[in-house]
Formats: sequence, C-alpha cells, structure tokens
Amino acid sequence: MTESTEPIAPDDTAAPGVERAYAADELFFSATDARGRIRRANAIFMRLSGYPRGALVGRAHSVVRHEAMPAGLFRSIWEDLEQGRAASAYITNRSADGGFYRVFATIVPSGDGYLSVRTLPMLTRRRDEIEAAYGRVRAVERASADGGSTRREAAAAGHSALLAELDALGFRDAVDFTRQALPAEVAALVAAGVDIPERPDAEGPVAVILDQMNRIESLTSGQVALLDECARIVALLGRRAAEIDDLSARLGRLRTSLRDAVGDAARAGADDGEGQSGGVGRAGGTGRAGGAGGVRERYERVDALVLECVEELRPLAGQVGELRSDADSLRFAIALLRLLNLAAGFFALQILEGEDELEANDAVGSLKELAAALDEGASSLSERVELFEARSELVGVGLDDVAAALAATHAPLLDLLAAVEARATGAAGGTGGTGGTSAADTGEADAVRAARALVGDGFPEARDLADTAGAVRDLGVPDVSADLAAHLQRVRAALAELA
Repeated sequence: MTESTEPIAPDDTAAPGVERAYAADELFFSATDARGRIRRANAIFMRLSGYPRGALVGRAHSVVRHEAMPAGLFRSIWEDLEQGRAASAYITNRSADGGFYRVFATIVPSGDGYLSVRTLPMLTRRRDEIEAAYGRVRAVERASADGGSTRREAAAAGHSALLAELDALGFRDAVDFTRQALPAEVAALVAAGVDIPERPDAEGPVAVILDQMNRIESLTSGQVALLDECARIVALLGRRAAEIDDLSARLGRLRTSLRDAVGDAARAGADDGEGQSGGVGRAGGTGRAGGAGGVRERYERVDALVLECVEELRPLAGQVGELRSDADSLRFAIALLRLLNLAAGFFALQILEGEDELEANDAVGSLKELAAALDEGASSLSERVELFEARSELVGVGLDDVAAALAATHAPLLDLLAAVEARATGAAGGTGGTGGTSAADTGEADAVRAARALVGDGFPEARDLADTAGAVRDLGVPDVSADLAAHLQRVRAALAELA
C-alpha cells in the first residue's frame, strides 16, 4: 500500500497548516515495495509533498501521513490490497512544511508492491461527507486509545466505525465504495476537460507511448457513456427487484385462492349428493359430477402454469442483484483503465516536456510499472464483459419467458374462475329454494373473489420488468480487450527501446 504502512497512535494536536493546491490535470503517482517503502514517484508528488527525490525514495510512505486520517481507513485499504483488490479513498496527506494536500487515491497491487495514483478530488460534496465521517471515526479511535486499547485495537475499532459510516452513506462496504467512487471521480475528471494532450510532431519511444495512450483513451471513452447508461438501467432494475419477489408472492397467494375455490366447489358438489361414487374427479360421473371433473382438470392445468412461473421467478431477484454487481465491476474496470492510462499518458507528456527527467528516479521503470498495471486491467476486461453479457442474457430471457407465460395464462385463469362461479350458481339453484347458503358456498365465493382480485387485469409488471432487463441486454457492451492488447504491445516495444 502506498498511503501508509502502520497505523499511528491517535494524535490530532498538529496545526492544520496551509493547503497546497494543484490542477485537475496534475495526476501523480508513487510506487512502493510490499512494506510501503517508496521506490518511484513523479515530480508532481515531489512538489506537493515538499520532499526532494533523495528524501523520499526508500522511505516509508507514512512520511506523508496526516494526523487527521483514521487508522481504520488504512486497515481497510490493507485488507483489500491483500485480497488482490484495488482500493480507493479520499485522503489528506501532510507535506514537509506542515501543510497538507487532499487527494482521491486509487491503490492497486503492482508486482511485488503497490502503485498509487492520485487525482484532485472532483466530487467535493462527497469528499466533504467522507472527511466528516473520518472525524467521527477518529473520535472512536481516540476513545478506544484513551480506554487503554493498543494501536491495533484502536485501528480495529476505527475500521468497524468506518464501515458503519459508509453504510450510512449508502455503501455496502469499502469495496462497494471503491466500485462506486472511482468511476464517478474519473467521469468528473474527464467532464472537466482532463484528457491526454496530443503531440503529433514529437518523436522517439516516449512519443510513441504518448500516442498509444491517446489511442487507448479514445478506445475506452465510448464505453464510459455506454456503461453509465447500463449502470442507470441496471440500478433501476435493481430498485425494482422487490417487484419480482412481490409478483412471486402474489402468484403464490393466487394458487392458494384457486385451490380453495376449486376445493370448496368440490365440497359443495358432494354436499348436494354429487360424486357419490368416486368424488369430484371421477371420470365416469354424470350430471354436475362431470362438470366438476372438468373444472378440476382446468384447475390442474392452470395451477401447473402458475407454479412454473413462480419457480422461474424465484431465483431471478437474486440474479438481478448479481447483474448489478457485474455491471458495477465492469464499469469500475473501465474507470480504472482510464485512470491508469491518464497517469501514464501525462507522465509520458511530462517527460517529453522536461518536467520529469527520463534518467531521474527510474522514469523508465515508472512507465513500465504504469504499463504493467494497464496490462493487468486489460487482461481481466474480456472476462468481465463475458460475465456481464451472460448474466444480462439470463435475466432478460428469464423475465421475458415469465412475462409471456403469464400473458398466456391470463385467459385460462379467467375461464377457470368463470367455470367455478357457474358451478356455484348451479349449486345454489339446486338447493330447491330453501333460501340457505352453505358454508362451502360462502367459502367458494370468498375464494373466487380473492382469486379475481389477484388476477386483476393481468400481470403487466412482469412485462415492464422484462422490458427493462431487455434494455440492458440490448445495449451490447463491446469487448475492446484485443485492441487494448495491441496498443499495449506497442507500448512495451517502445519501453524496450528505452531500456
């Protein structure tokens, strides 16, 4: 990890200092070994931190740790990195003169260490919310330390408090925060006009690298808008996932009402002396007994159709949740690629323009590390696209099948209820005008009314859900991994020239 190594004791006694400003297009990075010791960084990091290269390389990254940052945050970041996941966070760092600078940091495993790319926080309202949460987490850590807890125990208390704060802000956990925050910050960065400048007249291997980074930026830019629209539709479908459970429950109640109605009709027929030899389902019955058999057969056919819809619906709500996770994962992967590409492209530009020296602080190694991180992200992109498309097809086809089946079942349902009501009317007429209504007749009427209310005008929500899922499926997210691999191969060839 690059922002800190070991949590330090809670201490908020330092003066706040002066904030160091920087521009949105001043992306900067650092690379560390597995223990968090700095091995590479670019000139912008040196300027903001206030340390010369010699004072930073080989030193623990905690040299820029600011006292306002909760130890629980770094514990959370470490956990994600150790699981091989990227981690993003709003972080305040301390500069050498006691000032500070605020960043949106994204840290990824890189070889035997870690790579951290920092950008200017664009979503300042969200940053402020998170910083306020950090203040409350720090209060928890101070209380834990004051109670005699060790630094590790105070960090654990802070970690738990941080997860609660994230949950209150609408994030399931730190992983969900990273998946949501990084695409939003990168999108805001690009919307602010941050893109890699072109230098068509430049020559040499670094110019080739810059050109390829520009091409990668163009290649992935179209996917961003597409994935934003995809995320919007999937989120809508996710919010409506409860309707799938509601529809399944409604169909379950309908089955119960139909069973009660047909069962009461059978009992009413038996009370009238029908079905004395074999009951309501007796194929050889006469008179209304034959009608009862017909009703029963209709009921069994309709019930089987409704049951099939219930069973198809049951797993779909969960699949919608998985689809949303797949969409978030794919959107995050593209955002991470764009961030790493911006960092590599701007660093190549800084070398071309003399802001960073090619021979200083292993600039070639930095370019290689940024390119390797890009390569790693590109290699997993194809798998993510495949998974998303397979899931969207599964959900789309499943909901479409249920919607079609329920539409086809509507008329048989109404016919069945009409047949049950006709039997009830016939049974009432056969009482000989006694003026009495049996308990079976009353129960049958109640069950039929309940069933009619549940059938209503059909099941239009099933078609609405299917159409929403179909919109996700029809977006067609292209797999650009082969083109990415070709551009990165040219980058590697250019880096070989520099070595």
